[in-house]
Amino acid sequence: MALFLLFFITGCVTLPPPDPNNPVARVAVLPMANETADMDGPTFVRVAFHQIVPSRYYEAIPVDQTDQMLREKLGITLGGQLDFTNPGIGAPSPQEVAKQLGVDGLFYGTLTDFQHLITGFYNKKKVRVKFKLINAKNGDVMWEKEEEVYNQEFNLSLSGAIQAVANKAIEGAVNKAFRANPLQGETSQVVHKLRATIPSGPVAPKK
Repeated sequence: MALFLLFFITGCVTLPPPDPNNPVARVAVLPMANETADMDGPTFVRVAFHQIVPSRYYEAIPVDQTDQMLREKLGITLGGQLDFTNPGIGAPSPQEVAKQLGVDGLFYGTLTDFQHLITGFYNKKKVRVKFKLINAKNGDVMWEKEEEVYNQEFNLSLSGAIQAVANKAIEGAVNKAFRANPLQGETSQVVHKLRATIPSGPVAPKK
């Protein structure tokens, strides 16, 4: 179902062709800063975002490779340690991070909302993120965007509310056991909204 949804969304959007004048070709999607109480949300969103980057004509190095090099070369394990805009953190500059990773550009992301609220009568699912692409050669912000997906429903009947809570309990147990994303649909939707606005990279698709 998730693969069908991904195909459906990507198939409905016409994107610009590669831009050979874009100086950024090889990129890394960095660990995300987390402003929510959900510890897994940043990973879910980051992985989903990483998957759509090549469709915008960039070569994205693997997430696990990025994490390993950040840990071994810079001692960084959390996205919050990369906030170079906060002098109090002492984060490395984009140029230093890119040098260690061997890339031209960096995608920085922040998860600002990741809600899965099921009360029975009122159910809400919400994902809100911020991303930016930095040209590591000069530190310029090439692209910056905030997007959210917000779905809600109301159950007017008592039986419907009880069923919603029961389904939430079952779904929560399954998600915890298999570390599945409880906001899979919303995550996919929000990264594809972002995808439509990312400037084209120079890497032509493989034939």
